[in-house]
Formats: sequence, structure tokens, C-alpha cells
Amino acid sequence: MKKYEATATPEQITTASLETLVDLWEQADATPFSLELATVRGWLMDELERRNPEGFNAWLEHEPALEDKDLRKYIIG
Repeated sequence: MKKYEATATPEQITTASLETLVDLWEQADATPFSLELATVRGWLMDELERRNPEGFNAWLEHEPALEDKDLRKYIIG
């Protein structure tokens, strides 16, 4: 797994594999908060939702609320 970098660009995110996007999401979850991290997480969420809207919405709307680590099973299966 690649080391998480909060310097990812929207272009890198739109061309990454779905597996890589989820890996980055999980790595970002373990990274201390910064404004750059919040921006990249927003880009990741947008791309994950674009690629698998049903899975993303199921994860987001699950009650009780799921943790970030649970995203993988909803997005990839």
C-alpha cells in the first residue's frame, strides 16, 4: 500500500483504481487532520460516490452510523 499523501490532485484521484481510492481513504482516516487532508477527503468522497453511488449512499446512510473503515465493504464488496 502506498503511503498517503495529502498532495493528491483531483486528476490523480479520477484516474486511480477503485481499490487505490479506498486505500487512500483508509490511510487518510489514520492521518492527523489538516485543511489539505479535508480537501483531499472531499475529492475522494466525490469520486467514490461517482463510481459507486449505491454503495456510497448505503454506507453514508447506514443506521447506526458506520465508521470510515467500513467504507471498503460497501464500495468494493
